[in-house]
Amino acid sequence: MINLEERQILENFKVYSKNPVKGEEVQIGGENFYKISNVDGMRPFFMSLVSNSNHWLFISSTGGLTAGRKDSSNALFPYYTDDKIIESAENTGSKTIFLVSKTDTTHLWEPFSFRQQGKYKTSRNLYKNTLGNKIIFEEINHDLDLTFSYSWKTSDRFGFVRQAELNSQGLEPDNISVLDGIQNLLPWGIEVNLQMGSSNLADAYKKNELDLETGLGVYSLSALIVDRAEPSEALKANTVWSSGFENPKYLLSSLQLDQFRSGLPLENELDIRAEKGAYFLNSDFRLEPKSSKNWTIVADVNQNINQINQTRARLINNEN
Repeated sequence: MINLEERQILENFKVYSKNPVKGEEVQIGGENFYKISNVDGMRPFFMSLVSNSNHWLFISSTGGLTAGRKDSSNALFPYYTDDKIIESAENTGSKTIFLVSKTDTTHLWEPFSFRQQGKYKTSRNLYKNTLGNKIIFEEINHDLDLTFSYSWKTSDRFGFVRQAELNSQGLEPDNISVLDGIQNLLPWGIEVNLQMGSSNLADAYKKNELDLETGLGVYSLSALIVDRAEPSEALKANTVWSSGFENPKYLLSSLQLDQFRSGLPLENELDIRAEKGAYFLNSDFRLEPKSSKNWTIVADVNQNINQINQTRARLINNEN
């Protein structure tokens, strides 16, 4: 026999998995978008994001993606085939986990994750603008009266811009603890064939470092991976920075995700070696009724030391 919690999960899944998929044109911020309501009722599909510069980004309706600049040798996320990208939504690209405190109860909510299928009554919608250079993922949690959305777009100056927003539709304030970011980040210098054929070897060379003063994450190789007995220093890196939170904690890997899910405190990660790269923000805040909280994560590839120092100086001077 199933218990009461399992029965509720099954009922939630039955009701909300039957919501009809619907397409329509809508406006967001004065811009035209095509909206697919209840997109999780469709089979996963593949999309691309266009750019007026040298960006490329391919993304699944599940949220898994690959992206970079110029060619596949300058990738921010692993360059895989579409079936692997569709299946990688849990460990590549966006990942968000909320601990939502209402009265005396704390609720664990992980938007867009298969881990909580049926736990809450949710609706998932997908938006893509007419120009094809911006995409928005949205999940509405009807039980918690919260809506979380994030978007991807490109910037010639800054690289890849991910903007996130949490909205309250409730009548009471919520105390929120959030862990949000992007995972399976590549350092600069890993060729496609190496990533596909020797990804475990590539992991051993990964070096993820944080400048705590600015929150700038730098992802590089301890050395270029070559099959010749000669020194080969990696002189470039991929970078990530953020705005929107005051004094958050920063994670450079996915190692503490289960710790956060369990409600345990997190520690800043300043230097992580031989692990897949990630960039997570951890912060606590109070969300008032009918209000919202916004934050931004920005990532770029193929950065030399001068460009990294310029980014750091800009963040110190608060010049975005």
